[in-house]
Amino acid sequence: MRTSRLFTVIDSHTAGHPTRTVTAGIPPLRGNSVREQRDDFRAVHDGLRGLLLHEPRGHAAMAAAVPVPSREADQGLFFIFSYMYADMCGHATIGYIASLAATGALPAGFEQTGMSIETPAGIIRVTGTFEAGQLTSVVLRNVPSYLASADVTVEAEGLGTVTCDIAYGGITYALVDARQVDLPFDINHASRWCRAGIAIKHALNAASSHPQVDSVLFHNAIEGGARHLVILASNKFDRSPCGTGTSARLAQLHARGKLTTGAPYRAENILGVPFTAKVVEVAQGKDGQPAVIPEVRGMAHISAFSTLVLEADDPLAAGFLPN
Repeated sequence: MRTSRLFTVIDSHTAGHPTRTVTAGIPPLRGNSVREQRDDFRAVHDGLRGLLLHEPRGHAAMAAAVPVPSREADQGLFFIFSYMYADMCGHATIGYIASLAATGALPAGFEQTGMSIETPAGIIRVTGTFEAGQLTSVVLRNVPSYLASADVTVEAEGLGTVTCDIAYGGITYALVDARQVDLPFDINHASRWCRAGIAIKHALNAASSHPQVDSVLFHNAIEGGARHLVILASNKFDRSPCGTGTSARLAQLHARGKLTTGAPYRAENILGVPFTAKVVEVAQGKDGQPAVIPEVRGMAHISAFSTLVLEADDPLAAGFLPN
């Protein structure tokens, strides 16, 4: 075998959505902050994103967590996706912690104090719950999250008039009541929900009167919370309830007076698997606006320990990604 590159990875899924934690093979990255190291990876090594996440080694919805050194926190972590980069990812952070636990690599004292993680969005705090020494859930205290724009109305292709709120939870979401779209809210119609979400995203981002949105979160009320379906791209949706999306939803509900500090919120994915969440305190956003500190609890499960191989004569070294 004419091997030119090897990468060791731990694959997990958080409520169904994959995280590939890369434990070896990433070259040293330049930069003092995690954001700078992420930007160096994007500028110099973006071909590795395709190798690690695209077919034939990955798929359209693949995500990865890349641990790096941090000068500000116990650990640095940035996130890459098959189609983009994001400043923060809740499900991948949960997957990363579960991967550390599976390999006995949680830092000393984690059961008592947790750990701080520097991400491109800022420093977050992660703790866990344990039974008989085994990790049973990961608790993520996210960056300040806030409602950016309320009652934004757009004309979306194929849908007509849609009203949404725009909120930040580490990345920026359009939050849309799913009852505005005439589709069954289930996994069997995920492709049609993707098309609806992208139509809304394109309509919103064609305007300049509000923040640009990264993803669209459809929500459908259930007892104690809502079922979430986050549309990432035209053929990609978040299988998990979405940690950053849940954070944005908490900020929206708190700003509208519909969720008090400390009150529980249940965020289910389209498969019925939940995160639980709450607002733990009020804060200020990055531009001084009223914000909240969200806390999201979920769990990831290990699916593989792998060594990814690139042979020297592989004609698809950067992988491929069907649209």
